[in-house]
Order: sequence, then C-alpha cells, then structure tokens
Amino acid sequence: MQDASVSFGVLAGAVTVCQVLRRTAKELLWHRRWSEGRQSHPRPDPVSLEVAVELFSTLQLCVCTHELRLLGASGLLGRISGLGITYLITLVHLSTFGGASCNPVSCLEQFLCDQISGQVAAAKVLVQFGAAAVARWLTEMVWALGMSDLHWHHRLRQYECTSTLNTTASSGLVMEFFCAFVLRTALFRIQFLKQRHKMHVVAALITFLVFAAGDLTGAVFNPVLAYSITFNCEGNTYLEYCFVYWLGPLMGAMTAVLLFDKKSVSNTDASTETQEAKEKRA
Repeated sequence: MQDASVSFGVLAGAVTVCQVLRRTAKELLWHRRWSEGRQSHPRPDPVSLEVAVELFSTLQLCVCTHELRLLGASGLLGRISGLGITYLITLVHLSTFGGASCNPVSCLEQFLCDQISGQVAAAKVLVQFGAAAVARWLTEMVWALGMSDLHWHHRLRQYECTSTLNTTASSGLVMEFFCAFVLRTALFRIQFLKQRHKMHVVAALITFLVFAAGDLTGAVFNPVLAYSITFNCEGNTYLEYCFVYWLGPLMGAMTAVLLFDKKSVSNTDASTETQEAKEKRA
C-alpha cells in the first residue's frame, strides 16, 4: 500500500509541476508581448504558447505513464483498479493539457487539414519527442531516490523493462491501427458534445481500448508515448517497435481522416467553437 501511495504522489506531483510550468509559460509570453508593445492589450504569442503547452503536456503524459506502468507491472493493482486509474488519469490529462495533443499523428492531421502550418507542426513534433526523452530521464531520477520499495528494487535492476509487445509485429500493427482508428473516428463523431461531456467519453473509450488491447501491445497508439516507455525495453528490435508503434497509429489515424470530408470537420469545429462561446457567456 505504501508503494502505491508513493506512486500516486509522483503522479500528483508530475501533474502539479507541469500545470505550473504551463501557467508560467503563459504568463511569461503575456509579459513579453505586453513589454514589446505589439498590441494594445496583452495577449500571448499563440504559436510559442502552443509549442510550450505541447512540451509540458507531453512531459506530463510520459512521466505519469512511466510511473503507472511500473506500478501495474508490480502487481499491486488489480485489473479493475488499473482500469479505474487509467480512466481517472486520462480525465486529469484531458482537463489540464490545455488543447495539447501530445501526439505527432494529431499534428500531422492538423497540418493536412490546413489547421496549422508545416513549421508549427514540425515544432510541435520536435518538442513532443524531446519531452518524451526527458521524461524517461526524469522518472529514472525520481526512482533513484528510492522513496518506496518498488522504486528501490527497480533501481537495483538498472531500470530494466520488458517489451509491451506480446504478440507478433504484424498482429501488433493491426491492434495499434485499430486503436488509433477507433479513437480518431470517435473524436470526429463527438465534436458536437460539450467539452466536459466529451472528456468523459474519450476517457471511457481509451480505458476500453486499454482493456481490449493492453495485453497485446499495451494499447499505446501514440508514437511519442511509445518512444518514451517502450523503445528502450528488451524483447524486440527498434525496427519492430517503429513498425508497430509508429506505422500502426499513423495508418489508423490517417484512414479515419480520409473517411471524413474536411469541410464537415471544419463545420463541426466551427459549431463547437460557437457552442463553447455561448457557454462562456452563460
């Protein structure tokens, strides 16, 4: 129980620190724009702020997943408890990310749909992979403190981990394709929902996908997250990891995008913005 409490404390600390970093970045960008006198009212630089939010949100996602994966591998959590925690931490992420996708596939989708420029998409992808690498280093620093027996034993084992790919590469590709396709299709279909309702639907869907495919591939369906938590683990080659965890989600998400008219997506986005504006005025 003490090990689980320490792990939950690490999760809470990671979310809190990253939230402070996001707010600090927003305040600094506000101050810079005001001091340079570019506008009559202080507003943050949208591109710089988006990139900063991607950086800190991806860091939060990867650090929390590292800790949850270690906790899950220890056997301290049952199946139901693990899925419940997955649902709750997903809700926390969605409510604190501030619009960040933390997924290079989403950046590619936004670029193809003319929602962001190529430079912005490239900048977001770069900071996402940078945050994924830093998250791995930070979690090892936290584990090195030995705050719990779980962390202490993991340090003695030189932070070794086993592959989450428990099937063939081709089957893993299909599963990651399926997960990414289902999630992306659902996101298109629930654009009309209010944000607070949409978060619960997405969290429930991700939890279901983890339940359905977690034993086979870990149900990552995020190239950056997979790079952080899986690519340094023994059991498979680097090319196999790329094949499953990069190509699978990319193909799944792009297939979902191709099945929807860009015009309809733009219309749903506009209606969503109008609905959110009405909620704010209310």
